[in-house]
Amino acid sequence: MPETPEVRTPPASIHAAALCLLLAISVMAGAAFLVAGESQVGVSQYLVLAGLFGLLLFGIVRGFRLAWMWGRYLTFVLALLVLVTAVGGAWKGGVAGAYVAMLVLGLAAPLFAVSLALGRRSALEWFDLVCPECGTAAARGKDFLFRKARCGKCRHVW
Repeated sequence: MPETPEVRTPPASIHAAALCLLLAISVMAGAAFLVAGESQVGVSQYLVLAGLFGLLLFGIVRGFRLAWMWGRYLTFVLALLVLVTAVGGAWKGGVAGAYVAMLVLGLAAPLFAVSLALGRRSALEWFDLVCPECGTAAARGKDFLFRKARCGKCRHVW
């Protein structure tokens, strides 16, 4: 009888990252339909961004290291940009409080949560980013597409 391959279940940190990313995608899609008529950016550009985040979500759920790297750092930077934009708009008084709250609570907070969840030890284990030799969490890729990881402590490549 052939052996069935082991099915890994994602840890809670991956579930949290996926749910927060889904929330951010839905807020982006909703904002696209709210502001597309009055902004210079068309609804298709907002939907392309939501599609790219959907692709990122797929990679995170599947355990691709490249998706971990983009998900960890890109969401943090985008959350900072959203916060600066929302605070700047509120400071100048040109943006309504409801829009600021939607941006901060609906977009920036979930993006920060994704970045934090992907930094947890369980998430690093999910992406096979813990060195099998010394047990140190490694966040460096040996190659450009992050197919192999390299330990910063013992320099082991796996």
